[in-house]
Amino acid sequence: MSVEVPLHGGRITSGVVCVDDEVRRPQRRNADFAHAVLRSLERRHFAGAPRFLGVDERGRERLSYLPGWVAPDLDHGAWSDEQLLAASRLIRGFHDTLAASPLADGEETVCHNDLGPCNTVHRDGVPYAFIDWDTAAPGPRVLDVAHAVWRWAITSDTDELALDEQARRVRLMSEAYGGYEPTALLDAVLANQDRVIAAAITRQDRPSADWHRGERDWFVTERAAFERALR
Repeated sequence: MSVEVPLHGGRITSGVVCVDDEVRRPQRRNADFAHAVLRSLERRHFAGAPRFLGVDERGRERLSYLPGWVAPDLDHGAWSDEQLLAASRLIRGFHDTLAASPLADGEETVCHNDLGPCNTVHRDGVPYAFIDWDTAAPGPRVLDVAHAVWRWAITSDTDELALDEQARRVRLMSEAYGGYEPTALLDAVLANQDRVIAAAITRQDRPSADWHRGERDWFVTERAAFERALR
């Protein structure tokens, strides 16, 4: 009889377990679209995402298990240039893969919409796959890239990561991806912050809403430093 082992690491959705070489997790509201995205990525031979294997007898989705390490928190100061570059190229890879997909529905591509260290699997210290595709939806590339650079490289805690170093890292990730106007990237960071704040308010998570408002206010105040780095 197979044993269910609770999965830890990242910001794991409640109820996620490993069974042999599979992950079982509760289905979310967007499950049908997320499953279609994973099937499309598999058909198009993109290796940086789990495979959708169906639904079990308890209604949980079955996904292939991706071995490696997932960051338990954002930990902005911890990431090397190699890791940031690998993450940006991985984003570009799945965006290019899905840009020609009917799932994009007239948009540039399909966005993951929650990219960051806590949804990234690392192998030998390097990002090689993204997990938790529940919020995937058609959208502009820059929105996804902006969420990633925010989560990997932008923080109000300048003791953890100095402002100039944050700006350099944003430029590094931006140039590794390429293909959009710098101003659009910074506007998209704000759009993501607004979206996350609104989601926290909807689920009545006041601490998260308040923390993210503080991060947004800080970013607005310091935006010029990022603009200079991206010129």
